[in-house]
Amino acid sequence: MFPRKRWRILNTDPTRSIVDVLLENRNLPADHLEPFKLSDKMHSPYLLPDMEIGVARVLRAIEKGEKICIFGDYDVDGITSTALMIYFFRKINYPVTWNLPHREKNGYGLRASTVDQIAKTGTNLIITVDNGISAHEAINHASELGIDVVVTDHHLQEGDLPNSAAVINPNRTDSQYPFKTICGAVVAFKFIYAISEKLMAEEDVKQFLLDQLDLVCIGTIADVMPLRDENYALVKFGLKVLTKTKKPGLIELKNIAGVNQKTITPISVGFFLAPRLNASGRIEEADIGLELLISESHENAYKTAAYLNELNRKRQKLQSGYLQEALAQLSKDETDIDKAIIVERLNWQAGLIGLISSQLKEKYARPVIAFTQDEEGNYVGSARSIDDFHITNALTRFSQYFINYGGHRKAAGLTVYREKYEIFKKEFMAYVNETLQNNHLSPELVIDSIVDIDQINLNNARTIQDIGPFGETNPEPVFLLKNALIREIIPMSNGKHLKIYIQKSSQIYEAVWWNSGDLKNEFFFGGVIDIACKININIWRGTDRLQLIIEDIAIH
Repeated sequence: MFPRKRWRILNTDPTRSIVDVLLENRNLPADHLEPFKLSDKMHSPYLLPDMEIGVARVLRAIEKGEKICIFGDYDVDGITSTALMIYFFRKINYPVTWNLPHREKNGYGLRASTVDQIAKTGTNLIITVDNGISAHEAINHASELGIDVVVTDHHLQEGDLPNSAAVINPNRTDSQYPFKTICGAVVAFKFIYAISEKLMAEEDVKQFLLDQLDLVCIGTIADVMPLRDENYALVKFGLKVLTKTKKPGLIELKNIAGVNQKTITPISVGFFLAPRLNASGRIEEADIGLELLISESHENAYKTAAYLNELNRKRQKLQSGYLQEALAQLSKDETDIDKAIIVERLNWQAGLIGLISSQLKEKYARPVIAFTQDEEGNYVGSARSIDDFHITNALTRFSQYFINYGGHRKAAGLTVYREKYEIFKKEFMAYVNETLQNNHLSPELVIDSIVDIDQINLNNARTIQDIGPFGETNPEPVFLLKNALIREIIPMSNGKHLKIYIQKSSQIYEAVWWNSGDLKNEFFFGGVIDIACKININIWRGTDRLQLIIEDIAIH
């Protein structure tokens, strides 16, 4: 049973500098820890295709007093992108409207029916954020109604470009943008930057953009963008802005989520802030999350944050129930489970099935698709996959069974015709069972380095933090301490977690193993273990304390 994962150790020499090892493992430059200006790391917005055209169209709309509508998306990236645009137009005192789709009623992206709704308000220009690259029908319909559309998006181009006034997207097939893996919020931020330079004094532009980095940072982390290149810089500076944000909505969201640290990390955003913002689009209306972000009143922000917190609790309760229903569909004997998992329940909310897929993928280390049904009886699915299986490429083989689908390497969404669902399941499972090897199904833990006791200290913990912020493609480092003695085992949170005190030589460390309380009886006082862990700083009553976060254990 132990270790629970397959360990891959990148450095076995504990005499090497931790900094050198981490920079090497992540392919980071030698000057990574040196101070830098945000502007030094940023690419010009005009390297994005159609930027000049898009800016000119917005300036013309402002000059003529045209009605502008911002069309966003229901996830955190879409909500923060929309909020960024609203803050910009507030700054220049130009009124705009906005529209966010309902996940279940409208689905993803701009639809012709939504264009009809927007047209009734007299809108002349629609600016999409975090969507639009594939909205051909809706954009053509807008054109017929005399409405121009400026698309800002980051999703991959499939087929021809839409017939819009501009398509600002780093992932256009003709794009020369040097770093393509930016989220919708960053694209919106770049667009605002370019427009601002035409309308505001230079110093005002700099301060305004700096003040919006909290939203950019949240969108980037929530959309699981790689923390490299300009994303790294935007998140590094954005976390500092988020710590001292003046936005009432973010202040109240941090308070109700219990995020009050002096230093906010990507984990704070990903596990505490983003889920509450996402809960609005998953359970009810994404407008609730947007209302919080753009709130100008602490009283209203407090009420909205409290409501989002309740929605998140409801989401957690539903998710827990869904997971139990999904597990009931699987064999208790893991050796009887296929190399892919497909689960379904017709009454599951579409906004939560991706979370079920993700949890099952983590538990069983194989591709998972969770399905529910829409009003027409078609099967709506959300897929999550492991590193060794490109789920979207795999689904492409079965596109004849889909009403629509799309995604990337490790996540995808799809809708299957009801009459083709059973044949799709059969053929997809057969393909995965044939394609995936058994060794792909064993979860892997990448360990940066073996360390000894002289390397586990507060100074090194602080230096490790400086290499962050950690996230996608720059994960929080994991280290291996060998031959440690167990001195004490303490259950936490009614037995949900474990705190283990370990000793090596004369040094004793406090280690916490989250969600592993059921393993309490696997260990004993005086037992010898190898511990794979993260070296963290726990702030307790204003004092920094070293704390190890256990990832896995090998028992001698």
